Amino acid sequence: MKLRLSGGWFGVVAMAALLVACAAPALTPERVGQLAYAALGPEMQMGEQLTLVWIEAPGAGGQPVTNPADAAARSPMVPELAAALSRAAREPVNLAVGGPDSAYAAQVFSQALRAVPQPQLPGLRVAFVGQRADAAQLAPVMAAKRAALHFEPTSD
Repeated sequence: MKLRLSGGWFGVVAMAALLVACAAPALTPERVGQLAYAALGPEMQMGEQLTLVWIEAPGAGGQPVTNPADAAARSPMVPELAAALSRAAREPVNLAVGGPDSAYAAQVFSQALRAVPQPQLPGLRVAFVGQRADAAQLAPVMAAKRAALHFEPTSD
């Protein structure tokens, strides 16, 4: 019996890669909102809103950010997000946070939390949709602000 490797094997490998890529739903703002609402909805009171924070990675083409911390430090979202987060010192703020680059999204959100002048944000509840390692980096910053963090993986 001869084993012959030809272009057919490449097709099988390519098809397998395509099936794996199709198995996980793409992370979209709508998906982040759905997952976050499933996590935070039961805790929300009548009249409270869930605000979506979609953190788009800089650049185009879906390439991951090579140094998320440096890129986040230059993000124009940090001061705007910090201003919005400061409301959580006096009122409930429910956020769905995610983006196509989980590490970058976590870094931008972390920088914004550090920029909030209030030492505590007891009204802040965040559902971070991304990778477990990135949520783990957010956890100490959230705990220091006495805010609640829920982690939702990007796929079911």
